[in-house]
Amino acid sequence: MDVHEAIKAWKPCLAFQLRPLQEDALQRVLNAARFASSADSQQPWRFIVVRDEESKRKLAQAVSKGHFLTKAPVVLVALGVEEASAALLGGYMLAYPLDVAASIQNLLIAATAEGFGSCWCTEFREDKLRELFKIPEGVRVVGVLPLGYPDVAAPTNGGHTPRKTLSEIVGYETYTW
Repeated sequence: MDVHEAIKAWKPCLAFQLRPLQEDALQRVLNAARFASSADSQQPWRFIVVRDEESKRKLAQAVSKGHFLTKAPVVLVALGVEEASAALLGGYMLAYPLDVAASIQNLLIAATAEGFGSCWCTEFREDKLRELFKIPEGVRVVGVLPLGYPDVAAPTNGGHTPRKTLSEIVGYETYTW
């Protein structure tokens, strides 16, 4: 699958088959995150790979509507390292949340190309995840990402939300909306 097909094919996956991921494919997905752009090339992202069933159960309890996470063969916890983010965007915000978001997007598209389903959970209790995974101060949870082969027999959330047209999101030479 080429990159444009993978971008268009990605959709949130909340149901997974009960089969493990191929390790080489998982490594390719994780490797894709490394190649994201980051401010000053700081690469402030880290990923915790969670496979242990008990850890996934506890993790699911820290994520809003996270019950489905226990069914994914792998759950990733995406982290941003604050001190590795010296750059200020526009002089007002640290770059690490956007840097980690870029690495997550690479990862999600690579997962789609490998035939994996995924989603990006952003409603979580960071304090619970910090405790569970021994995350130190100065490192922030940016997302929780289940990975697995999609269960195509399970009901879905309806697929893609309609996308805005280019004219709704792109202005030339000035702000035009």
